[in-house]
Amino acid sequence: MSNITVSGLVPTYAGDNANELRTAIKSLLNQTRQLDELVVVEDGPLTEELIITLDRLENESNIPLIREKLSENIGQGGARREGVKRASCDLIAFHDADDIAVPNRIEQSLKVLLQTGSDLVGGYIEEFEGDPENPHAIRKVPCDPVEIRKYAKFRSPINQTAALARKKSILEAGNYRAVNRMEDYELWVRMLMTGHELRNIPEVLAKVRAGRSMYNRRGGIDYAREEVRIQQYMVQLGFISRYRALYNILARVGIRLLPNSVRGYIYRNFLRE
Repeated sequence: MSNITVSGLVPTYAGDNANELRTAIKSLLNQTRQLDELVVVEDGPLTEELIITLDRLENESNIPLIREKLSENIGQGGARREGVKRASCDLIAFHDADDIAVPNRIEQSLKVLLQTGSDLVGGYIEEFEGDPENPHAIRKVPCDPVEIRKYAKFRSPINQTAALARKKSILEAGNYRAVNRMEDYELWVRMLMTGHELRNIPEVLAKVRAGRSMYNRRGGIDYAREEVRIQQYMVQLGFISRYRALYNILARVGIRLLPNSVRGYIYRNFLRE
């Protein structure tokens, strides 16, 4: 397809499930368009089970599996930041430690990125609980760059675990910041603010574990504070107005403070298809 090279990037920490991590990494190693390297960021000391799993994957891998070991846990944003710096390829495919990439994810994304000259290409994700072949929802996102910019003013326009981006463009936008939540959303906004083109393709590129635990992680006072923080951050960048930020806060913070069962119902029935 071209001489362009692709790194995979997966952060993991002590709280991850070893079997899920193995499935996630194997889904990247078994792509129809093979990665040129896979960077795994060990975000602080791992459990013995996770270390054994990574040791085995490293021995089994037919591409370089690079393990970036951090002495302490610094969170998703910081771990991805270090992973981006460590990656040596032209493009980076982001992936979470408990998700499953569809077999042609890299092939499809790379084809569109090269055809359009975009800086980032993402796509849809399927959400499942238990059986990845039995999804209960799809998170669709706008595909056209103009529509992505509009959508980004009130919701994240890119599914991070389906994103393939130019490393150069990520660094030009300032790379990930070491924040605990929504580190991807603010990076996409900074990429838009620095003139980079983001697009999505209308295909499912990854399968994501969802359910009660995910809805629980996305609730609570800490997440509500992060909603306020990112709205203030986007105002500071000049991406949205104070009025838009206030509207977003009123619309979004309440969802974070609802009981988990109610929040799950809203996600399943109003925020997904």
